[in-house]
Amino acid sequence: MPPVIIYITGFRQHAGKTVASLGIISSLKKIMDPSRIGYFKPVGQEMVTLASGKRIDKDALIVDTFSGIPNINIEDTSPVRLTSGFTRKYLDSPEPEEETRKLRMEINKTLELMAAKDIIIAEGTGHPGVGSIVGLSNAKVSNLMKAEIIFLSAGGIGRALDQLEVDISYFLYKRSRVRGIIFNKLLPDKIPTVKRYITEDLLNRKLAAVGGPLRILGFLPLIEDMSNPSMHLISRMWENGETLGDPDAEAWKTPCKEIKLLSKPSENLRRRNFLNPGDLIIMSCASQKRSRSILKYNKKIKEHSRGLGGVILAGGNYVTLDSQIKKDIAAAALPGLYVPEHMATCEQKLLKIYESTKLQVYDNNKIEEIEKLYREHFDMQKFLDTFNIRA
Repeated sequence: MPPVIIYITGFRQHAGKTVASLGIISSLKKIMDPSRIGYFKPVGQEMVTLASGKRIDKDALIVDTFSGIPNINIEDTSPVRLTSGFTRKYLDSPEPEEETRKLRMEINKTLELMAAKDIIIAEGTGHPGVGSIVGLSNAKVSNLMKAEIIFLSAGGIGRALDQLEVDISYFLYKRSRVRGIIFNKLLPDKIPTVKRYITEDLLNRKLAAVGGPLRILGFLPLIEDMSNPSMHLISRMWENGETLGDPDAEAWKTPCKEIKLLSKPSENLRRRNFLNPGDLIIMSCASQKRSRSILKYNKKIKEHSRGLGGVILAGGNYVTLDSQIKKDIAAAALPGLYVPEHMATCEQKLLKIYESTKLQVYDNNKIEEIEKLYREHFDMQKFLDTFNIRA
């Protein structure tokens, strides 16, 4: 028998598709031999370079690192790569249909390599229409693979139902088989209310699914810090920043918490009321007194808990950081970054990083949280029944 192919897609980029892939794989590993499970990302957008020189999608590398699936040939997990300039090259092609045919062949080659698997988890890309310009939208890819879809929905009630009306209707128009819905990143205290109002009966009355009724497979709470970046990641994304300390140290790889701007004089700053362990501070590097105050506070809280998540010292375009402060920050093992930009610019950049952070290959603690999340909130039995999977 051919493998069951589950295609995981969602309402937008950063909906949680990689987390869902890892969570479902971790659940499957408890009931079947991991070697019977396959994974790949048919269409990718964000690339990393392997030691071999080949570029693959970043999410494929994350799943390879943490999934525990043995003998993955990682170079085969990312067959189509929509890198920068790809769309223009495609549109300039005299035979775009032929280009689409070649891309589809690459996906089919990967499927053929996994023909002996019992189940394949295939991870979608971005929102439902991503890839449509080259004939490989999420709907068309799922149809190409004869896959059944699990869709990751937004949280809330009205917002979720409105978004589902648009997105599921798109898949239904394309005759794609959406079978499962996961309501993702819900505020924990809102889950009972969401469960009360969003039911399978309601969804199936609103949306006539192809291939069988829609099933709700889980109401998953938001995990604190899951989408927060570490200072290691922030330092890599800040091209003109100067790291203060060792960016490969463990403290640099721990997710930061809230962003806090410090602009008050040090004598007016109520640190205990404003700063918490793990917070990421943005402040001007002009005041040595304020910098030393923060170092003193970081040392104090580290006696009982985690220290501060990090500090970004903004110099604008006219202030340089005192050399002794640099040494003191590095010696304190407080992840620090000096940038020749104003505080407001730093905050804007950080907010964008917070909004778009993905899992990293060193996020071991996050993987444990993902496994716990799916163990407690994902309806594994309903998943097996919906997709006729036999352990």
